[in-house]
Amino acid sequence: MLRSFFKIFSGLLLISLAIVGLTAINHPIILKWATGSARIIGKPITVAIYTNGQITNDVKAYKVRTYWGGKKANYYLLHFLYADTKKTKEIISINLQDNYIGRPTGANKEDYDIVFGQMFQSEVGAHFSTFQNDMKGYNFDPKLSSITSQIKFNIPPTAGQFKCDSIRVEL
Repeated sequence: MLRSFFKIFSGLLLISLAIVGLTAINHPIILKWATGSARIIGKPITVAIYTNGQITNDVKAYKVRTYWGGKKANYYLLHFLYADTKKTKEIISINLQDNYIGRPTGANKEDYDIVFGQMFQSEVGAHFSTFQNDMKGYNFDPKLSSITSQIKFNIPPTAGQFKCDSIRVEL
């Protein structure tokens, strides 16, 4: 009885490790998640997103409720699907709690990835440079405005990968 339990347990463990290993080949953030240096943000939330005044389905929004230390957070991540490359994800953070728009310090596949419909974020990817920062940002005031059900801001002209100059999110 104990011997067959050990065989079943060993078999399930090997299958699980094989699945994680094979998934990690295309999604290296899985290894970070398995070791605790990445987390699952979740699936996209249902919102209406407008770029240049036109509704788009090419930008997905994710709600982040806690910071890495467990402290309560109130920010959204916008993922620009059309701007992704094979190695990077184009992400913008809308931090309503601290009132800024920012870009992650790391946005490669080891810092952000979508796996099985879930967004994963590494610890490095959770750090942002504001648009106003003149060294790592764009030295640009996005004129963030937020009311209960709507967030609006501008995109700097030098951020051509986003292919728009304004964004409105209707929650």
